[in-house]
Amino acid sequence: MDRSWIHEPNRLSAKFLKGLYNFILFAKASARDGRFACPCRKCVNMHRFSPGVVSSHILENGFSPGYTDWIFHRDPTSQTSDSSYSHQNDDGLREVDAQEQHGVQQFLEDMAVGSDEIENSRSTRVENDWGDSSTIDDDTQPTEAYEYAKRFHDLLEESDEELFSGCRKHSKLSFILELYNKKCMYGWSDKSFEDLLTTMRETLPEGEKLPESSYEVRKLIDALGLDYQTIDACPNDCMLFWKEHIDEPRCLHCNAYRYKEETESSSTSKRNKIRKGVKVLRWFPLIPRLQRLFMCKKTASLMRWHLDERRDDGYLRHPADARAWKDFDSRYADFAKEPRNVRLGLATDGFNPFRSLSSTHSSWPVVVTAYNLPPWLCMKQSSLFLCLLIPGPKSPGANIDIYLEPFIEELIHLWEKGVDTYDAHAKTTFKLHASLLWTINDFPAYSMLSGWRTKKGYGCPCCGFNTWSKWLKHGKKYCFLGHRRFLSYDHSWRRNKNCFDGTEEFRGPPVRMTGSCIRDLWDSNGSTRDLNGTNINITEGCKKKSIFFRLPYWEYNRVRHNLDVMHIEKNVCDNILDTLLSVRGKTKDNVKARFDMQEMGIRHTLHPFELSTGKYRAAPALFEMSSTEKKQMLRVLKHVKVPDGYSSNISRCVDVKHKKISGLKSHDCHVLLHDLLPVAVRGCLKDRVARALIDLSAYFRELSSKVLKVSRLEEMEVEIGEILARMEMIFPPSFFTIMVHLVVHLVEEAKWNGPVQYRWMYPIERYLMTLKAHVGNKAYPEASIAQWYIANEAITFCSRYFEGVRTRFNKPARNSDDMDLLRTEDSPVNTTSGHPIGKVENIILNPTSWVQAHRYVLYNSKEVLPYIEEHKDEIKRKLSSRNRRNNASRLIEIEKVHHSTFVDWFKGRVARLEEMHDPRFTAELKGLARGPNYGVRQFKGYITKGVRYHANCREEERKTQNSGVVVATKTSSLEDQVRPVFYIKDSQEPDWYVALRTKPRDTYELGDELVYQSKNADQSLSVENVGRASEDENWVRNDLHPVVFEYVDPGVAATTSVMSEDEA
Repeated sequence: MDRSWIHEPNRLSAKFLKGLYNFILFAKASARDGRFACPCRKCVNMHRFSPGVVSSHILENGFSPGYTDWIFHRDPTSQTSDSSYSHQNDDGLREVDAQEQHGVQQFLEDMAVGSDEIENSRSTRVENDWGDSSTIDDDTQPTEAYEYAKRFHDLLEESDEELFSGCRKHSKLSFILELYNKKCMYGWSDKSFEDLLTTMRETLPEGEKLPESSYEVRKLIDALGLDYQTIDACPNDCMLFWKEHIDEPRCLHCNAYRYKEETESSSTSKRNKIRKGVKVLRWFPLIPRLQRLFMCKKTASLMRWHLDERRDDGYLRHPADARAWKDFDSRYADFAKEPRNVRLGLATDGFNPFRSLSSTHSSWPVVVTAYNLPPWLCMKQSSLFLCLLIPGPKSPGANIDIYLEPFIEELIHLWEKGVDTYDAHAKTTFKLHASLLWTINDFPAYSMLSGWRTKKGYGCPCCGFNTWSKWLKHGKKYCFLGHRRFLSYDHSWRRNKNCFDGTEEFRGPPVRMTGSCIRDLWDSNGSTRDLNGTNINITEGCKKKSIFFRLPYWEYNRVRHNLDVMHIEKNVCDNILDTLLSVRGKTKDNVKARFDMQEMGIRHTLHPFELSTGKYRAAPALFEMSSTEKKQMLRVLKHVKVPDGYSSNISRCVDVKHKKISGLKSHDCHVLLHDLLPVAVRGCLKDRVARALIDLSAYFRELSSKVLKVSRLEEMEVEIGEILARMEMIFPPSFFTIMVHLVVHLVEEAKWNGPVQYRWMYPIERYLMTLKAHVGNKAYPEASIAQWYIANEAITFCSRYFEGVRTRFNKPARNSDDMDLLRTEDSPVNTTSGHPIGKVENIILNPTSWVQAHRYVLYNSKEVLPYIEEHKDEIKRKLSSRNRRNNASRLIEIEKVHHSTFVDWFKGRVARLEEMHDPRFTAELKGLARGPNYGVRQFKGYITKGVRYHANCREEERKTQNSGVVVATKTSSLEDQVRPVFYIKDSQEPDWYVALRTKPRDTYELGDELVYQSKNADQSLSVENVGRASEDENWVRNDLHPVVFEYVDPGVAATTSVMSEDEA
């Protein structure tokens, strides 16, 4: 349809009137109740009227000049219309537009239709059918939707503009979007991007429409995205200057001045000066970002994954499988009726934006994720929303609630009222609600968000006022013992005084404090009883009532704040390594720990004895290692090679000479605790100690599985209580910090909230690292992050529509094989997936290798299985007539004869079937009998099913190991037999290696072929390789020399030395 008439200056000309008439006829297809959007310069499609009113508006005000695609006036149920934004050449043939080819057209349509539908659902105007309604008042203030429409129509003009004359592959908009997408993906700097634009302008034909600078590009990208708001905060974190306090110059609580001091040297006049706040909170409203999830057809359909595609079979693979989700649905049935209602998780942590350890600046982003999305999306960076950016330079501490106020108000609005949201997948508008399930944070942030005092005697927020803790006089800290409470009531260890803290334990496990209990105590300023029956006030355990209790449903959430498995593993691993290696200043077995045991009256054989020199002598503890044993353990870790992408190079942290490990990151500790430590400690520690550590490792490994079974979790609750109680019999009380104690509560949280992968800090920490990498202006770090975020958010949304362009959504993984099937014949035996690595080498197989390859294929082909049994039966008949050996000897001989003769026998058997025209004969059987070619292609590496395999020769100079495989027997599929493993040299047997299995990254077991891995099922290492646990009261290693301490004062650190043989 001709659209040139809209630019006609004379609105009474025949051309304009004819075009207006045709437009009204066309627009009636989009009419609802006889009304459609008015495209005049004043209304710009924000209001709907009858055809008569629209005609009069256009004649009076003119047609909006940037509105040429007419996407507001097409039939929303039609897949094709005149508004599909195509051109026609002189022959009437349709040419595909550049922006349609790159997905920009679909992107603009989703934005337009979504905003139009939302605006229509809000409209409450009443009009007559044919234009008798009153016109819009000239004094009406423009709404946010109006501003959005104006900005959107500017984009339409950009999408109309050619990149250069005659360019059909790209429009100006599509080219800039694709180029900026590459900038974000590959981390180009602004300077390099500007230089690239300069080079392109010099290369493209004259008349090109490229922007002059990266600043102009950012302006265009920002128009596609969502904005953020700045809110001044009190410099002392007392209040926000917003809402009714937006004009206050000083804090109402501490009287601190809101703005930065003005300097006299400033040349800007006071009238035009914009005063800057000392602290500025940046708020990225959540509601429009949730609405945008549904504005895109691709993500809108995925927001129903938890209902439409999730398999509910009793296993925990996703938060929707867990009890917390289901209990919430039962309590709030109306909320659960709409599967598109969003379940959110909140995470926050402080980070130093300057990448300098000498700087103490701490910025605090608040990040939100939507758990409606499937497992492979909900914790990815593209699915995380930055909602708040709390400024530094100091942590807000307990005052973080002040900064959370805008976010909490949004959550209350989303819960109580909801927002009109357009679902592009269902093509309907619905009322969107949302709820916050829990928070994700490390332990210090746990205290800030929940208000619980985690550094006091009641430091465990799960045990609450029933926390078992003891103040260590010499160590000057609390220890957290009492894990016998988690044993069965008839367990013999409950009555054992000598092996534990000198008391009997008959109390049951503590009951977690509910949110309602905490709220009631705060509301009444009430008291409760602790473990010893003492009356205590709520303020002794809580320092504040959390702002999250403003949410009507928050008190009923069972687990409101998650314990972070990542940081707990890090602290537990550090405790173990520092104590085993006796690292000075870090070991938990020091002179203070020995005096504390003496103070408690336990483990008398470990008490220090004063020497005549004024020093103290103490016997070595059971977990002590000799210098040789320490080096033996460290050599295992020093020479370990893990698969590509499995972890960092841990061997760089190991110093065998000085017998220490340093510089371990959180993921290094994760790998050590799960896989490497159990292998390293065998043969280096006494059996009691090694078994306890191996069981603890198995517990963490199973807890971190992507698929959990509820019945198995209940068993693990019992096991972890016994493991920690056993460790209490081995390690000193000072070993049991609050982080070690929290291990006992992790299984309960997994039962309620699901797998830890959705609740630990690893994805959040990676996201914070991304934010840190985009601090361009170090004078304004938070502003730099905010500007980068809105641009990145916009391009992320746009890139969902790019077709044939590599984006962060279709970018292949490092070890991606694309699952391409390579067939050499019709047989599934000759079907493989993946691709080779490195140079191709053509070789000729020797006869032995050829027979081995042929035999292996035959043994693992379903078509050959009946003939294998037939051949064995034939051998049995022959052998039974010749000898009468025992059954075991006969079976061995049958297998031996079968192995050596089957290939030739099978060839003859297939040949006879062909001669007899037997219906069982097939071309596939003939090919299998003929065998493989002698000439083959050889590679030094291969990637298949997300796993990288290398030949040994390829790994000689590498720090990684990808050559290990394990082959399962008695399977019928070639591809299911080989599993990737890596080998670690056994510390006990120098000529033996321990095989540890690995799983490819970014793989998700969704229930199609689920085989649940129970305890230690996925590792060749078993705790049976070490001795059984016992209640032996011997805490001393008699084969080591005693340790000498120089102890001056409890406030001064002691020095430690090992006694010589003469002194001993």
